[in-house]
Amino acid sequence: MRLGVVSDIHGNLVALQAVLADAASQDVDSWWALGDLVLFGPRPVEVLEALSDLCAIAYLSGNTDRYVLTGQHHLSETLPARIAEDPDMLGRLVGMAGAIGWTRGALDQAGLVSTLAALPASLSTDLPDGRTLLGVHATTTRDDGPGISTSTPDGALAEFFADTGASVVVGGHTHDPTDRIVGDLRVLNPGSVGLSQEPGFARWLVLEADGDGVRVDLRRVPYDVDVVVGDLYGRGYPNAAYLEASLTGARTFGS
Repeated sequence: MRLGVVSDIHGNLVALQAVLADAASQDVDSWWALGDLVLFGPRPVEVLEALSDLCAIAYLSGNTDRYVLTGQHHLSETLPARIAEDPDMLGRLVGMAGAIGWTRGALDQAGLVSTLAALPASLSTDLPDGRTLLGVHATTTRDDGPGISTSTPDGALAEFFADTGASVVVGGHTHDPTDRIVGDLRVLNPGSVGLSQEPGFARWLVLEADGDGVRVDLRRVPYDVDVVVGDLYGRGYPNAAYLEASLTGARTFGS
């Protein structure tokens, strides 16, 4: 079993294409996509189409996929207080609303909203050694908030995945490539394909499993950020300046 795991593509087709080119030499026989597939990039439709062409792929939903479906997002929950603290927050809210509407419109036009709506919250499979592999976006109970990262306390990770029956858990959301052992649990995060913590690099992982156990390769692939930025402006993406800053490293995504 050689499972390719991608997460947090965020509508960035160029980064996804770089990952798929890298995967051509990795003998991947199945794929998991762990959510946050379409929002914040200029090619949401093309990302879903590229994923659908992959062999034996399974998807789950992330928090930004939910935003596209519902129009509700994390900024709206604490907006009045946050605007009082930071007047620039209003601009971020407008940009977020514009990005959600633009992405929803692109998916509507392509007839792909139902594809997004059908995504489950988690994935699970039996490994060749008899253990269970669990896939989530953040945790088993939430698609946002804390998740798997290099800095999440051991106790929190153990609590997140207690009573799941899984021995290996892979999740996205934090954009932080991670491979940790917490007690009897191995926790993994491939990092982000489309909005990596390293500007100009897409992150993903290969999980190889057989009767002897699990081996993980956290992979890092360069791609052309300038092409993505040009596409954002060329397509009239409503939040292009914020995304340009995030893609180039001028600001940290989410800040």
